[in-house]
Amino acid sequence: MSHSHLVIRHLIRQLEKSPERPARPVLPDWLVDFIHSLTENFEPFSGVARVGYEAQQADDGWELAMFLGETEIVGGAEDGERSPVNFRFSLTDLHDRFDRVEHIYWNAFPNSHVCLDNSGDLSFLSVEGVLAGERIRLQIHPSAPDAVGPAIRQHQDGRLELVE
Repeated sequence: MSHSHLVIRHLIRQLEKSPERPARPVLPDWLVDFIHSLTENFEPFSGVARVGYEAQQADDGWELAMFLGETEIVGGAEDGERSPVNFRFSLTDLHDRFDRVEHIYWNAFPNSHVCLDNSGDLSFLSVEGVLAGERIRLQIHPSAPDAVGPAIRQHQDGRLELVE
C-alpha cells in the first residue's frame, strides 16, 4: 500500500491564528524533524490524508499528540459532512526513532462510563522515551481533536483542497 498522505507542519493553524489563543512556543528543529519523520508511519487505507499534531512543552519534556485530520465533503447531498480517515500506523521502526524508549502502551477504555461523543478517543497508543536529551510523551490518536476543523475538503469534481 502506498504512502498517500500529505505532510503538514500544522493542521490546526486556524486555531493558532485566533486572537484569543496565546501564541504557541517555537518548536526546536529536532522535534520538528521527529514529527515529520513520524508522518511516514501513517498509512491511510484509501485516499489521501493529512497528518496533524499538537505539541507542548511540559515541565519534564515535550508532549506530542498526532492524528489524521478529517475530510469534509463540499457540494452535493453530503455537503458539510466530515469523516475521519481509516488508517494504520506502522510500529516497526518506532523504537528506532527515539534515542531511548522507556514505555510503550496501548490505552483502551471499552468499558468507560465517561460520556464522550467520539468513542475513538478511548483508544490510543502512547510512547514515552528520550530524544536529543529531552523526554517525549508521544500519543497516536485515531482521530483529530474535536476543536480541529477539517484537514481536507473534497469537492464533487474530485478536487482536493488543503484547509489551512
